[in-house]
Amino acid sequence: MRILRVAVTIVFVVTTALFFMFFVKEKMTVDKTMPVIKIDEEILNVNIDATDEEFLQGVTAFDEKDGDITEKIIVESVSKFLSKGVCKVTYSVSDSNNNVTSATRKIQYKNYESPKFAITKSLCYSIYETIDLTDAIEARDCIDGNVSRNIIVTSEDFVKSVAGVFEIEVSVTNSKGDTSIINVPLVVEDRSISAPKIELSEYLIYLNIGETTDFSKYVVAAIDGAENNLTDSLRIESSVDFNKAGTYSVHYYVTDAKGAQGHTILNVIIG
Repeated sequence: MRILRVAVTIVFVVTTALFFMFFVKEKMTVDKTMPVIKIDEEILNVNIDATDEEFLQGVTAFDEKDGDITEKIIVESVSKFLSKGVCKVTYSVSDSNNNVTSATRKIQYKNYESPKFAITKSLCYSIYETIDLTDAIEARDCIDGNVSRNIIVTSEDFVKSVAGVFEIEVSVTNSKGDTSIINVPLVVEDRSISAPKIELSEYLIYLNIGETTDFSKYVVAAIDGAENNLTDSLRIESSVDFNKAGTYSVHYYVTDAKGAQGHTILNVIIG
């Protein structure tokens, strides 16, 4: 029995010593050095349709054990806008021992534009009509495409079934957090449903400062209740200042043989 106890003790001591030896060796050989990411340019200019491959331009990575590991760099995330058209890209890379390093830099979309609106039908109504703006206003974004589902329309002075000119605010925000806002008139008039109708090809246009246009070219049709063409008697009133930024209204009027008047508006955003 004594010999057995001695043998067991020796086996235990040897096993413990071997375990400790391998444990220490493992700790001593573990790679604790972190990879290094190098970025050539602090700000990278890219197009709005840039890919991860383009985001990685000028980014390299090196590890003391693995050497050049540039091919293992990934684009971890792209932030919302820090300022208009400028985002932060986060890169990360791991070595063969799963040591991970991250780095960031800014990117600027060089051809970025804020979301723009389109008004697809007249915002001039009769008090006898149901006002529904859900299909009257659209928005498109150069990054997200159609963002009409994000449109919010509000008005502080609109009163249902009351004639008047009410200001509506239309806003939309894209996935990068950029918000566009316009303020346009909603006109409600005490006129018959059968009053003349004026159809335009567009009810909202954007122009640069100094850029001009012929407002008559947006007229598609002007007809009375019997569908007689009244285009020749159309009257256009405009106070647009092409050299000053702002939102303007161009008014189109037409009167039928019975004296009933049709009216619509083209909204013009300068700048």
